[in-house]
Amino acid sequence: MTQTERRRTRGFTLIELMITVMVLGILSAIAIPQYQQYVAKARRTEAKAALARVQGAQERYFTVNNKYETSPAALGLLACGATTTGSADTCNSSSYTITIAALAGNISTGYALSAAPVRADALCGTFTVDSLNNKDVSGGTASAAECW
Repeated sequence: MTQTERRRTRGFTLIELMITVMVLGILSAIAIPQYQQYVAKARRTEAKAALARVQGAQERYFTVNNKYETSPAALGLLACGATTTGSADTCNSSSYTITIAALAGNISTGYALSAAPVRADALCGTFTVDSLNNKDVSGGTASAAECW
């Protein structure tokens, strides 16, 4: 075996290895923030779907009882607390906590729902909607129109 053949069979040089590590680092620096944005957007969609589900339950309850309700159990929803429910099928896997409150202090005439994120959401924060379908966000940098 000649000197050139022996040199080729040794493996990677340090420079080749460092270039590979550098390329992987650049790809990770681009991919990880993009992935986190998509995950946050999916969680926001989960919150909006949960709010719509609670709104539907409230309206069904109102057609039978002629009043709204603050108890998720009375609405047929999974109850995480006295006036809270989760945004997912189980309270443990929820990304948002949905709170049901009386609108202007009177649950007979209206309700206010809020979806507070379990993990901080700097863009949209907490989603709110009431029985008049007024939608808003608080605690984030984006407007209600951008988040809803």
